Amino acid sequence: MGFPQTPIFAPDQAECVYRELGGVGDGFSRRAWKGIVSIDLLQKRLRKVRPYEKHQGESEKVYKHYLEKICQATRKSERISSILKKASADFGTIGVDGKEGKPIIGVLGEIYIRSNRFGNEDLIRNIERLGCEVWLPPISEWILYVNYTSKQRSLRTGHYKSFLATFITNEFQKSVEHRLTRSFNHSLKAHGEPSTEEIIKNAIPYLHPSFEGEAILSVGKAVDFALKGASGIINAMPFTCMPGTIVNALLKRCKETHNNIPILTIAYDGQKEGNTKTRLEAFTYQVRQYQERRNS
Repeated sequence: MGFPQTPIFAPDQAECVYRELGGVGDGFSRRAWKGIVSIDLLQKRLRKVRPYEKHQGESEKVYKHYLEKICQATRKSERISSILKKASADFGTIGVDGKEGKPIIGVLGEIYIRSNRFGNEDLIRNIERLGCEVWLPPISEWILYVNYTSKQRSLRTGHYKSFLATFITNEFQKSVEHRLTRSFNHSLKAHGEPSTEEIIKNAIPYLHPSFEGEAILSVGKAVDFALKGASGIINAMPFTCMPGTIVNALLKRCKETHNNIPILTIAYDGQKEGNTKTRLEAFTYQVRQYQERRNS
């Protein structure tokens, strides 16, 4: 690739993942986990405040400021909880219109597409511009799922030492996540994430747990969104993505089970689609109708 001085790591997302990541450097996994969870929390707070801010761009400014601070702290192995506490305080000073209750749309699907604003044509901001609030699964969800599948495989194959190592790592990661979440002074208390086991349980009526990967997480998360009060669900996927296509098919059953909640699948192929805006406008209209019908 022309960068002989740059080491490249491609760890297998299985029982050996943390052992392979150990080659990156001492404490890398712990530092990376704290950084991932912290940015997940920061983005969740941003999505909670931004649709209601009185002065456009204020919450984005706070977010970018603390994003840089978290990145610096992660590189230097500094404490992050104090940064999150300050971020929580600054988000709390942002003036909002006080009219919470906008329709909530849960966005799920392939991790990169749903999370990257370039890959999804700025989907989240476009939804917010149409007068809705967005819920999005955190990146940490996938890492905890890798832990879950690793433990299951270790038990099936009788590798109990590997199971114990992953179990301890998983418990440590959850304790770190809980501690960092507390740094937001309970401002995200109503937006807690379900455990991996709960997500799998949600998906079992539609997909067997042995079918591993993003599909079962997306289906389980769709059920979680519906149960927690979302008024619409969007499945964001790469064009021709097999897991995304499977999710699209299964969400039709999910829709029937959950009071015909509006569901939209959008496939992205790297080319800007002219009709995406029109589809979103029509979808958000359906979402508002659904919310009104449910609340009446």
